[in-house]
Amino acid sequence: MESTGSESKMVYRYLGNSGLKVSILGFGNWITGHDPKAEETQIECIKKAYELGVNFFDTAEIYGDGEAEKIMGKAIKELPCERKDIVLTTKIFKCGADVNGTFLSRKHITEAVQNSLDRLGVEYVDVLFCHRPDENTPLEETIKAMNWAIDEGLTFYWATSEWSAAKIAEAMEICKRLKLHKPICDQCEYSALMRTNFEKNLRHSYETYKYGTTIWSPLAGGILTGKYNDGNIPEDTRYKDNAYVSSVILQKYFGPKVKENTLRILNGLKEIADENNVSMAQLCLAWTLVNKDTSTCIFGASKVSQVEDNMKALDLALNWTKELEEKIETLMDNTPEADLDYNKWAKAEGRRSLRVDYDMKIEPMAALWTTFVSSSE
Repeated sequence: MESTGSESKMVYRYLGNSGLKVSILGFGNWITGHDPKAEETQIECIKKAYELGVNFFDTAEIYGDGEAEKIMGKAIKELPCERKDIVLTTKIFKCGADVNGTFLSRKHITEAVQNSLDRLGVEYVDVLFCHRPDENTPLEETIKAMNWAIDEGLTFYWATSEWSAAKIAEAMEICKRLKLHKPICDQCEYSALMRTNFEKNLRHSYETYKYGTTIWSPLAGGILTGKYNDGNIPEDTRYKDNAYVSSVILQKYFGPKVKENTLRILNGLKEIADENNVSMAQLCLAWTLVNKDTSTCIFGASKVSQVEDNMKALDLALNWTKELEEKIETLMDNTPEADLDYNKWAKAEGRRSLRVDYDMKIEPMAALWTTFVSSSE
């Protein structure tokens, strides 16, 4: 990697209470990034994302049984920057069929992190995630193993993915008691169709620990792109021949009990997108970006044009209005019901309504340093 002093503009947010800054849009290669046949295209997608200001790149050992990490590693070596200029993350939980190659035991974490680094071709990752909670391994064991990885210089931070607020709180208390490094964020699902966990269940984590988030599936696995607004699967989509997606993801949104309401929301969002001269995907990505509890929003792409299209969501987010927010909320009618505020003996105000950013600003990273130097003189 060779540094070129990129002047790309982007919004950057702190990743939890870590001091680490990440681009508000991040690139991940969950579904699209582990097919060897698409390696060249995937590398071009990653390069385009960096060119447009992305500094956060995410993968996992389970994606293609390590193939995604290999492709990500090749891609970052072709970026016109130094290793220090990007935030690279991977996730540990399962890779292969080995009896001890699954979950969050000290053995698996210790071996898996080195295997991931070898596949990525790097000496360290910036953030190492526990990809899912492990109910069979004592949490203290997992925490000590993640701290070992930090102490050995294999990662700077550790984090969680799809952990409950209760599990996060338990981890925080163990870290406090044992004087160990605490997790900094959760990689959790968040989209206009999937809100309760992010906006309600994790509220305690945000308010108590300043916990960050690296959200995944902001387009609900592609459902919010507009391709499925008639409730059918087009021939040219990845869902057509994907048994997992067809049986799990589509059922979640188009099952008998929810299909009618999903279609109502989808077609209403398309109308709002058209009114604002943006694609439906851009509208729904921007909707996640303006929530300040979103540290970074991870998207994937199978072609460069998708990267370019998704990145334009930032333009809409920068011009978000209360009128647009209220119109979308009224249409969707799926705001998670807040818990009681016992100080007022009434429902608390919804978390999202308190966190929408109507004054988002961008500036080149170089300008941030110039501003700092000027203010220090």
